[in-house]
Amino acid sequence: MADSIHTPVLLDEVIRYLNPTPGSWIVDCTLNGGGHASAIAERGARVLGIEWDPVIAGSFYDRHPELRDSVIVVNDSYVQIQSICAEHGVIPQGILFDLGLSSAHYEMSGRGFSFMRNEPLDMRFNPETNPLTAGRILNEWPVEDLERILTEYGEEQFAGQIAAAVVLIRRAAPLRTTEDLVSLIADAVPAWYRHRKIHHATKTFQALRVTVNDELNNVTTGVGAAIDVLPPGGRLLVISFQGMEDKIVRELFKSKVKEGVLKWVTRTTIRPAWEEMKKNPRSRSAKLKIVEHL
Repeated sequence: MADSIHTPVLLDEVIRYLNPTPGSWIVDCTLNGGGHASAIAERGARVLGIEWDPVIAGSFYDRHPELRDSVIVVNDSYVQIQSICAEHGVIPQGILFDLGLSSAHYEMSGRGFSFMRNEPLDMRFNPETNPLTAGRILNEWPVEDLERILTEYGEEQFAGQIAAAVVLIRRAAPLRTTEDLVSLIADAVPAWYRHRKIHHATKTFQALRVTVNDELNNVTTGVGAAIDVLPPGGRLLVISFQGMEDKIVRELFKSKVKEGVLKWVTRTTIRPAWEEMKKNPRSRSAKLKIVEHL
């Protein structure tokens, strides 16, 4: 995983709106490959980087030895941002969330995040602290709960058929690999659904990953805690890739603006320019929202 390359999304926009100044602190709540953190450090700011994945966190300085003096790496969930900042005595000028997965998760983790690789059905960001795997969900949860998460977190129109197929198949043998799951989905959905631009397993994999890592609750808790950490004038930037996450962030920001806690830096949701989307197709669904603490 140490050799995986992660292209930071909306980098120019992040730097412009964070405007990191020499000696200031920026909290990068989703350190990932370190692209944003590296660019922030280049401008003289110090970075408190939070990374939930122990492999990515543990290999950060191997990949970025030049950042040992300017970036503090903490292997924890961003929901703990308040205690993390307190422990390190950090009052941040700005806070960044990039809620997209690292390329390393898809390409090198071996934990089943990608339906393009045959790997165990794991999908945990941190296997050391989380006992719930995608395999446990598929092999143990009742059909009603399977259908619910596929509908709510994957917006999968064939959730009922896929959930029923899972329960039927697992009676003979447990689902163990991503290949098992992809094959099951292919058999459960109509032929036309298998030939769309979007892969027929995309929504199921998203729903399982969101459930395994409790992602939506974490976004609500983590972004809410980040608002409390910011001093007056501090900025909070959130890049989301899923409609569910974007809605949570939008509604939370709207509520805090109405309460007089935050103000919009720009009311417009910022999207990647066409040139960036051509160079980095994974940026296409990115949405950046920016607020400032009053």
